[in-house]
Amino acid sequence: MKIALVTACLAGVAHSKMAAMALKKEAKKRGHEICVEEQGGHKLPVKLSQEQIDAADVVILAKMVKIAGENRFEGKPILDVSVNKALRHPVMIMDKAEELLK
Repeated sequence: MKIALVTACLAGVAHSKMAAMALKKEAKKRGHEICVEEQGGHKLPVKLSQEQIDAADVVILAKMVKIAGENRFEGKPILDVSVNKALRHPVMIMDKAEELLK
């Protein structure tokens, strides 16, 4: 499975990065490919390319604030969760992402 992950919190410093790391670790354990975009504060250091979005089987939005450019994911299965839930329960989040494709 190919996953596009966007994390977003107010500062984009701690919670979104830790949630991204937790989900990346769980995705890799399961043999999934995952591309990550971290949003927060006033910066967008790495943005998912349109090619990465198009190739994704599922999009996970782990957020505490509104995602910039959320319309880029129209037509894709989207799992919308809180950053805190993604950080604390990456196994459950990955299970839910897999269920979207069944």
